[in-house]
Amino acid sequence: MFFRESTIVSIIKAGVYAVLFLPFVVIPLFLFPFATSRGFLLQILVEIIFVLYAVLALKNPAYRPQKTALLLALFFYFLVVLLSTIFGLDPYRSFFGNYERMWGFFSLAHFFLFFVVLAGMFKTKEEWTKLIKIALAVATLSVAFGMFQFVGSLLMSGSAPRIMSTIGNPAFFASYLFFVCFFALLFYLHSRERGSPEYSRRFLYGALSLVALFAMLATATRGAAVGLAVAFFAGAVLLAIFSKKRALKIGAILFIALSLLGAVLLVSQGSLFAKPQRITQEKFYNIERFDAPTAAGKSGSFLARIANISLYDVTVQTRLIAWKSALVGMKESSLLGAGPENFILAFNKQFDPAFYSYERSEVWFDHAHNIYIDMLVTHGWAGLLVYLLLFVAAFYTIISLYKKQKLSAAHAFIFALFFIAYAAQNAFLFDSFSAFLMFIVALAYLNSFSQEQSTPAPRAGFVNASMIAVPIIGVLLASYFLTARPAAEAYFISKAESGRYDIHQTMEYYRKAFAYNTYGDNEARSRMALAVAKHIQKVEAKELPEGVDAYLDEALAALKQSIDSTNQYLLLYRLQLSDLYNLKLSRAGMASPEIEEIIRNSIAISPGRMEFEFALAQTEFLKGNYEKSIEILTAASAKNPDHPIPYWKIAQNYQFMGSDEQGIPYLEKALYLGQSIRAAKELLWAEKYYVQKEDLTKIIYIDQRMLQAGVDDTEVIRLHMNMAVVYAKLGKKEKAIEHAQAIAKLDPAQKEAVDNFIKELSL
Repeated sequence: MFFRESTIVSIIKAGVYAVLFLPFVVIPLFLFPFATSRGFLLQILVEIIFVLYAVLALKNPAYRPQKTALLLALFFYFLVVLLSTIFGLDPYRSFFGNYERMWGFFSLAHFFLFFVVLAGMFKTKEEWTKLIKIALAVATLSVAFGMFQFVGSLLMSGSAPRIMSTIGNPAFFASYLFFVCFFALLFYLHSRERGSPEYSRRFLYGALSLVALFAMLATATRGAAVGLAVAFFAGAVLLAIFSKKRALKIGAILFIALSLLGAVLLVSQGSLFAKPQRITQEKFYNIERFDAPTAAGKSGSFLARIANISLYDVTVQTRLIAWKSALVGMKESSLLGAGPENFILAFNKQFDPAFYSYERSEVWFDHAHNIYIDMLVTHGWAGLLVYLLLFVAAFYTIISLYKKQKLSAAHAFIFALFFIAYAAQNAFLFDSFSAFLMFIVALAYLNSFSQEQSTPAPRAGFVNASMIAVPIIGVLLASYFLTARPAAEAYFISKAESGRYDIHQTMEYYRKAFAYNTYGDNEARSRMALAVAKHIQKVEAKELPEGVDAYLDEALAALKQSIDSTNQYLLLYRLQLSDLYNLKLSRAGMASPEIEEIIRNSIAISPGRMEFEFALAQTEFLKGNYEKSIEILTAASAKNPDHPIPYWKIAQNYQFMGSDEQGIPYLEKALYLGQSIRAAKELLWAEKYYVQKEDLTKIIYIDQRMLQAGVDDTEVIRLHMNMAVVYAKLGKKEKAIEHAQAIAKLDPAQKEAVDNFIKELSL
């Protein structure tokens, strides 16, 4: 059997076009569908088209890409990524990555292969025009879906959401939109020329560029806004220097002047450097503060979020601390870094407890939210330099081609603005699938101007099927082990995570996931442990239902397996083990010296992470060693006195010791620092204490917190009754009447008693 060369060319190009549709594809069957759907499909499509392309290039040298600055820059970039994978802290994790990001070397290598195919197969202006049009058509679908989200939310709730379209994340969507905005503008500029075949469509390209710009703003992503601002400023500088049109030159100079004035005003107004002042604890418990009417819960506009820039913003501070920790943690591997997807290892190694002053839940950064810091940490100085080399090669190519008149002024202008915007916004983000795919397409498009602009002449004869069959079989085998099996595991994890099944069926699905034995095993074990923990926490009885105790032991064993098979600085599994062990200890009362030793070792591995000290203190608490627990928590609080959990847990220890008087100051400190309340009963002892002490203001505060935590109707009535009486004693008649009327609404049978209470207040 033989294939025509033209048939193979058509199949390859169809595969390329299919890849361009991936940003719009989401398959909800998989875990982390926004990442896995595209990652798995990219691997399959690129492997097939690359094998076909390799056969074609071997037969016809005209399809081989020419050596260009961009091709060499990309080659060296991926070579350094490979080396950092091999010599990093956790090569297995670096090579395969994880389901959440799909950003290990194996996945990243497919982008390079895709570039090679583009460089070899697409040679002419017409071919590239068609390809970019298809990319813009897909982008139009994504933009339309994003605008549907925006308008739909405005109509339904009256508030403007942060749109994310099919990309799955507002920041990633904004990054993807740079390609849409600039290259739609490029087509608009070219279609404006009289006689252009696209003249009738010029308004469509202009409209797409403007709508994409609005959609980018509607993501409320400040990094994207900075990228746009830098690109606009750079564009104005280019026009001011090179434009031959007087009006454009004057307009550009005015824009530059206004931009500089705006920047000066932004800095001078002080909000950028203004440090927010925390209310004192004394004022925090002032009844006038927590009695003040709550502002209406309307969210601000998406533009307000972009305009709200402060160096003391929580996001800014956490990122600065994360960067510092990771950079210190990578000192031992500064040349090639920690390896792809190993940012969290360097971050955990030197975790700074100051982080807790700004964030207490999102404390597991797997990326730096700054591509340059990310590159430095994960790929070392070599990685950062070759990444910057990509942009150097791009700008060198733009200038060189423009001077040789191989690139029009419009093309040079748009390419320059796109790469400037992309580089600027990446100071606040890291690469994601859809944005990086468009980055590769843009590089390949620019690269095409460096090559011969002609379609390779087909060679005479046919391609023997055996030349294709052997590598295709090899690709299919590789895809089975490296793509199909991980996809099947992600599918069964997703089914287990769906919440549609009881704990027994859920565990069966996790076991089916483990049967595939892929790089997703650690993710499956982690999620299985979380599912078991959630189920046990819902069981009110002291004794666990039949079989559930076995699941608990199975989850503990699975987590220990993950700990043994990963780098010690991947601390999440250790923390999960600690929490699960304490859950077992609270139910079965059986201590495990082995697990307690793992908890202590975790404290030594990352001294800044207070979570392990909290876990160890909880272990001592459950064993009845209250004084030892307090000792551990006191030492932990010294690392960051602003963290509320040590005070909260110390208060619990004193309560169980029967020393409420000693526990109350710690409770008050914890609540002042922002401790959340999971259940109202956690504050019941404090309410009784304040009632006994007749501390009326604190009674009101505690009862309000208990109401916010959620209680049944009977308890709601009791709390309203309590507050009505206390407000009456404080002379706040309006508040007393308000709570009394709330009782009548909840229980009409008490209306007469409520009316009598209100009458007595009026006397």
